[in-house]
Amino acid sequence: MRLTPTLTLTVSNAWLLCLPMVLSVGVATALRGDLARRLSDMTGYTPRERAFTVAASLLPYPFMVLAIFTPFAPTGLLFVAGLLVAMLGNASFAATLFVFAGSSSDQPLRAGPYRVSRNPLYVSAALVFLGVCVSTSSLLLAAILAVLLLLQHAMILAEERACARKYGELYVAYARRVSRYLG
Repeated sequence: MRLTPTLTLTVSNAWLLCLPMVLSVGVATALRGDLARRLSDMTGYTPRERAFTVAASLLPYPFMVLAIFTPFAPTGLLFVAGLLVAMLGNASFAATLFVFAGSSSDQPLRAGPYRVSRNPLYVSAALVFLGVCVSTSSLLLAAILAVLLLLQHAMILAEERACARKYGELYVAYARRVSRYLG
């Protein structure tokens, strides 16, 4: 692994692994006009929670821009392992996003992937980005991902606090049954 691999712009760089996730957001947003508003709702957040949430929401963009210029690792095993992890993340991300888009905001999500994780969208995106890191052997991308995961954790804590306040005991009982990340 190298901190900064040789950056080149080709059609077969790591950005290809992020493309399905980006496309699924585009399709879901086109199908459900209020999706972006629902995904970015920070009602009841403290100023500090808002700052973490904005940072966690913006950091994937530099990651993906860097992936545009980052070639895949020359080792076949790393490429295949990263590809498999990213494919799993992309499939889970799309499924989760469409469950979210088809749901009502008047009760907590408990269907589909939300039965095994309270935050499957973040877990799925992390898998896509982890797949990119592995398939490229880029320590720089891995460092960005580590910071992103820390920021996302802070954002998730804020979301869960807001959900507990909004949905009350219904959400608290759900949170007792279902793991924050995977379980």
